[in-house]
Order: sequence, then structure tokens, then C-alpha cells
Amino acid sequence: MSRHLKGLLMTVFAVILLSPDSVLISLVEDSSNEIDSWTVLFWRGLLYAIGVSLLVFLKYRLNTFDEFKSIGKGGLLIGLFSGISTGTFVFAIVYTSIANALVIISTGPIMIAIVSWFLLKEKSSLITWISMIIVFVGIYIVMFGGFEGYLGAPQDDALGAVNTNKDALVGDIFALITAIMMGFTFTLTRKYKEVNMVPVNAIGGLIAAILALTMADTILVPREVVPHIIAMGAILSVSFSLITIAPRYMPAAEVGMIMPLETVLGTLIAWVWITEVPSIDALIGGSIVIITLFCHSWYSTKLARNQLS
Repeated sequence: MSRHLKGLLMTVFAVILLSPDSVLISLVEDSSNEIDSWTVLFWRGLLYAIGVSLLVFLKYRLNTFDEFKSIGKGGLLIGLFSGISTGTFVFAIVYTSIANALVIISTGPIMIAIVSWFLLKEKSSLITWISMIIVFVGIYIVMFGGFEGYLGAPQDDALGAVNTNKDALVGDIFALITAIMMGFTFTLTRKYKEVNMVPVNAIGGLIAAILALTMADTILVPREVVPHIIAMGAILSVSFSLITIAPRYMPAAEVGMIMPLETVLGTLIAWVWITEVPSIDALIGGSIVIITLFCHSWYSTKLARNQLS
């Protein structure tokens, strides 16, 4: 098996595995009035940290502690932004629709370009800037296309989805913050190239869990949702570890081409599993965002290959 095919299989498997994650969050949150978002975040972060730590141990055995120690201040900083994004993702899923959240969060590659320009003074190509403008138009349609719904007026679209959630805009903003935090996380990863990102994922989960523990009213959850919580931890641990490793085997731009698949699959799973119908605005804006991201990643991959040849 070639290195490229290995990286491709890693990425595709990781994205497919990650797709039901948002639905699991929604199921746990809605299972009981006693469970708040902080409780969900605590278990999600804790099990994520434990799962990644186990994977690190399986690879490094007696050198596991040294791997965690070697991440240094740069790794801790990356872990902080990763932990924040873990938290804001949960609140995005809770407050807005899964389709809206996933579409907005999928703009992570564009946020990376913006943050890289801000932190690393990297110049983006004209194609990237044009892509940014188109993507933000798509985000605007997703977030504000049905602004009446944010003000509390029921909104029935052509697919039969009704938006009565006054907090939907808050959820969309949390999703946007998640994308921005991802931009900082991946930009800093490039700045601190010597850092092993797999242990850093565990640090991010632990930071999220500690923050949630200070805010949660209770960490107790109904017995029937325990399998969902365990599944969340396992999914995050395996999928993000594979996504972290995949760029070692194939260009990062190609990994970026596959990542928007999660938005499509996650929305479909939510539609089928919990009958959460995406709004027309989410479908139109989401299509604009996903197509633009795919075209930009395809162009970046083609450019990188031409430079190597």
C-alpha cells in the first residue's frame, strides 16, 4: 500500500467515523432536563483525553510520559485553543441546528488562511481571498437568511423545517468561534512543527473537561445515555488522531478536500436519525460553502503537485 493511499484511507475513515458525533451530542443533551451543556462537555472532554492517552500509550508504552512532556509551551498553547473549540462546538450543536453548525465550522480552512496571515504574516493567493469572500457569503446566508427565526417568529421553509429557536444565532456564533479556534489550532501546529499533535489532542480534551467541571451543576448522567457518551469519546479519540497523522502521508490540502464530507454526512445522519430537517437557507449557504472549499482545496492540491514536479 502506498503512503498516499494510506493517508487517504485514514482521512476517509476518520471523517466517516466523526460524522455521527454531533447527533450523539444532541441525543445526550435532550435525554434529560437534568443534563446541561457543561455536563456533556465534561464527559466529552474527559473521555476524549482518556481515549487519546490510551492511543499514545499503545504506541509509545514506557515513553508515554516523555511524549506528553515534550510538547512544551507550544503544545500547551495549541491544546488551549483545541480545548476551547471542543467546548464551543458542543454549545453550537445545542443552540443551533446541526446543519448550520457543521456548515459554519467547515470554514476552518479559510480561518486557517486568515489566522496564518495574522500570526505568521503569510500572504494568501488571490484565489484564497476570492474563496474567503464566497465562503462568507455562504455563512451569511446560513446565519441570517432566516433572521426572523432568530427573533422568535416561527419560520416554515419549503422542506417543512420550522425554526422557533430564539438562541439559534447564538449557536451559529459559537460555531463561528469554533472555526476560528480551529484556525488558531492548525496555524500554531504549523508554527510548532516539532510538537507531536496526538498528545496535544488529549491536553485539549482535558482542558475542556476541567473548564466544564467548574461550571456544571452535576456530572451525573442517566444510565441510558452512557453508551452515547462512551461512543463520543471513542469517536473523537480515533478520528482526530487519524486526521492529525494523515498529513504525514498525503498533502494537507488533500486532507482538506475530504474534510467537508463530514458536513454532508453529519447533516444526513441528523436528518435520518433525529429527523432534524435542514432549512433552505442552510442547504443553499451550505452548498456554496462546501463547493467553494472543495474547489479551493482542489486548486491548492494541483498547485502543490505542480511545484513538486
